[in-house]
Amino acid sequence: MPPTIKAVLFDKDGTLVDFRATWVAAYRGVARELAARAGGGRELADHLLRRAGYDPDTDRFEEDSPLLWATGEAVAAIWRAEPVLREVAGIEAVVAAHFGDHRRYPPVPIGDLHGLMTRLRHRRLRLGIATMDTTEKARATVLDLGIAEHFAFVVGADAGHGAKPGPGMVHAFCDVVGCTPEETVVVGDSRADLAMARNAGCAVAVAVRTGGTPPRLLAPLADAIIGDVQELDGLLDRLTT
Repeated sequence: MPPTIKAVLFDKDGTLVDFRATWVAAYRGVARELAARAGGGRELADHLLRRAGYDPDTDRFEEDSPLLWATGEAVAAIWRAEPVLREVAGIEAVVAAHFGDHRRYPPVPIGDLHGLMTRLRHRRLRLGIATMDTTEKARATVLDLGIAEHFAFVVGADAGHGAKPGPGMVHAFCDVVGCTPEETVVVGDSRADLAMARNAGCAVAVAVRTGGTPPRLLAPLADAIIGDVQELDGLLDRLTT
């Protein structure tokens, strides 16, 4: 029997927001500033990016790069452990300032998100966002993109529901919208998103190819893989018929 779908919980970055267009610039910017504070230049900035799992020369992420899914605090902790930054004060504040700067790094939507969310709501689906970014940044992003009206639930890893791949954000979403995980689809671009769906017992875990994780690593945890979030309409048609 096809699953009964009542709700969709989205990841934010790499799923609704173009990951490379929005975040790679921020990663490069914060690395440059930290390098400058340590008295270094581009070579040091590139070293810091590689330590966090991103090669600026090839524009590729390592499979386990925390830049693909972790919190800003976790990324800052990696750089704080670098001996070359031992004397640099306020690393966490520098990271937070770059990661939270919508003017310098404006969120780039993946397609017509307002149109997509309108269509999903016409299906009587309840919609939410669960991100490893902060709740404040997530809510600012949906406002910037003009889609805040569509979401009954927008939370980050700081909201008190735990972090991915734990199931807490799924359970909190279900409590808010009045459904069960078995009636919920999770859509994300990382293994942490899909593992969260699995750990919560969600009906369907959908992977999108618009993040930094190769599809071959997403496939073992995904019920379906689509090119980008704009293909979700067609997937739901297939899943529910």
